[in-house]
Amino acid sequence: MRQIFVYIPRMSDAHYSVKAVSQRTGLSPHVLRVWERRYGAVTPERSETNRRLYSEEEVTRLEFLAVLTSNGHGISNIAGLPLSELGTMAAACDPVRPSRTEESPIEEAWSCIRDLDSAGLHATLDRAAISLGHSKLIHQVIVPLIERIGSAWEAGEISAAEEHAASAVVKEVLLSSSRPFVNTGDSPNLLVATPVGQIHELGAVLLVSIARRAGWEVTYLGPSLPAHEIARAAITNKSLAVALSIVYPGDDDSLPAELRELRKSLPESLPILAGGRCAPAYQKTLSSIGAEQPDDLNALRSFLESLRKPLQGEDATSAA
Repeated sequence: MRQIFVYIPRMSDAHYSVKAVSQRTGLSPHVLRVWERRYGAVTPERSETNRRLYSEEEVTRLEFLAVLTSNGHGISNIAGLPLSELGTMAAACDPVRPSRTEESPIEEAWSCIRDLDSAGLHATLDRAAISLGHSKLIHQVIVPLIERIGSAWEAGEISAAEEHAASAVVKEVLLSSSRPFVNTGDSPNLLVATPVGQIHELGAVLLVSIARRAGWEVTYLGPSLPAHEIARAAITNKSLAVALSIVYPGDDDSLPAELRELRKSLPESLPILAGGRCAPAYQKTLSSIGAEQPDDLNALRSFLESLRKPLQGEDATSAA
């Protein structure tokens, strides 16, 4: 009878981060999380900062599972087997595994969010900005990530701490990347805010970044501002338009009255722009106050450009 000898290393007290385990096993952070939560393959400890830490035995277990799944075994069938049995089965398999493909920036960013790894999230977005450029970063990474953060928070899939930490990093990346484009002097002013009760600001910050790069001077007031404060700031700054981000909640009974109050408090000719995930919930009120509601970021850019064209025509006339 053929004997198979399996070497299982002596287990140490060392603990490994998600990144280290991913590099050693070839399993992406997303796969690691699914195997832990759905199949109970391992149960890593948590650091004081809530980051997952794996023991040597758990890493070895994951290495065996990676070999077995790459050779056709279903994870649901083998996740709970003893380490020795996994080792025996792995020894009988082809040890060569497909190389790990690089995670998409969104999945890599999401792994950082779930691990409360703000530094990792910042680094991931910085790398994406370098490889993709600003426009693709916005469309292919930032916008889908913002939507995913909002949906996951609303569904209770991520904690308030994870949502706040992720939002802080995304906000910093958006504002810092657009800072070189800050416009003053003769540039038209766009006032950006969220109405009172709208507590999430990433949509507004995204708008700030886009407007700055489109040549606007932006006055950003932050989240949850009463209508009279928004109107006063817009009039004081001689803003050419007011832009509102409406992301959450979508069932605020007091918001329609706030929107109507804002329209009454502003000069009749001053446009109001409104967008965000929950803006359609207030469609009736937004339409009644004549608010512009761009369908997407390209429509937003086009509308901002259309507001500037009369000014550019005036400049040309003055020069003549």
